[in-house]
Amino acid sequence: MHPLEEKLNSLINKKVKNYFVAYSGGVDSTVLLDCANKIIKSFKDSSLVALHINHNYSSDSITWKNHCIEFCNKKNIKILTFDLDLSKLKGASLENQLRDLRYKVFAENLGKDEQLFMAHHLDDNVETLFLRLFRGTGLKGAKSIPFKRLLGKGELVRPFLDFPKKDIEKYAEENELDFISDKTNEDISFDRNFIRKEITPLIEKRWPKYNENLKKFILNVNESYEIVNDQIKIDFSFVSSSKKDQIVLSKLLAFPKSKQKNIIIFWINSLNLNAPNGKVLNEIVDKFVFANKDKDPTFFWGTKEKKGSVCLKIKKDKLIAKSIS
Repeated sequence: MHPLEEKLNSLINKKVKNYFVAYSGGVDSTVLLDCANKIIKSFKDSSLVALHINHNYSSDSITWKNHCIEFCNKKNIKILTFDLDLSKLKGASLENQLRDLRYKVFAENLGKDEQLFMAHHLDDNVETLFLRLFRGTGLKGAKSIPFKRLLGKGELVRPFLDFPKKDIEKYAEENELDFISDKTNEDISFDRNFIRKEITPLIEKRWPKYNENLKKFILNVNESYEIVNDQIKIDFSFVSSSKKDQIVLSKLLAFPKSKQKNIIIFWINSLNLNAPNGKVLNEIVDKFVFANKDKDPTFFWGTKEKKGSVCLKIKKDKLIAKSIS
């Protein structure tokens, strides 16, 4: 059994009856779908469905959609296709907006105890690390792409996250798999493509094993984050109140500012709101928490158009967080 297939096989859970694969038609998702089809069909009570999302972004979108349908028909794999409406997209990064729309579709189609496999690999993980480092990420962001996480009512799993792309391409060649090449992957106006096309080739010339070494770094960061997060949970329990959207201000101020920041981030994340960036966080702990309490001070970040934007208020000895969207 090929190592990629072995990885899939190790992840099959008899309790999970329905598996899905996010299938774009590119080499990564084609290999994942082929592996999943070989493994899952050997389990009598398990089913496999490919999910294809037509972004309607490229003139080739319909061609790609038809290719995916044809591939699945040849392999006798059930496929569901979804067409995105891009007419309402504006403002923020197109890259991020398309991603959000994709994950929304995935979440809506995952039932309880169902799993979605996605074809992210080691190269993707390293690119994500670079993107976040360039944006000034903290420890949490440096964890990069999680191997698995909850999504909708089910779970998202990335079986190939420890495998370099070259392993996936080699599998596709050995198994003579038919896949498509997205021309937009050559467009270096997208940050991820710029890293892939311009930056990592230079790094690889100097440090050929850079991605394996960065894999070790990501693993170390994940372990460190768990240790730090355990301590933050303890600190947060000290400042928490009977209401989830409130913490005790005087108790928060008893901590050094570095811990105040961690507590605030942990609290905001627990409310499923958008966490403040570093600049905003500094304003909160340096100025806002000391604002005149007699004037019902408020502090905002984000915009009303963006889901999860936040308003902080101080009332008596409570710091209160509310969504403003």
